[in-house]
Amino acid sequence: MSATFKYLLTGATVTFTHQVDIDSMKGHPEYERVEEDTPEVTPQVVTKKVGRPSKADQLAQLEALQ
Repeated sequence: MSATFKYLLTGATVTFTHQVDIDSMKGHPEYERVEEDTPEVTPQVVTKKVGRPSKADQLAQLEALQ
C-alpha cells in the first residue's frame, strides 16, 4: 500500500510505502493526503499460433502487398 501527500506551500508531492511513514505524515499540518485515481492496469496476454503459418494466410499477406 502506498499513500501520496502534497506539501501545501509548494504543491510538491511525496509518496510513502511504509505504514509507519504514512501514519506519521497524517499528523503533519503542512501536508494533505492526495487520493490517487489511477486504476490498476492488467497486462494483456498475446497468444500466438504454434507452428508454421497456413498457405491461406501466406496468400492473403502476398495479395495485401500487391
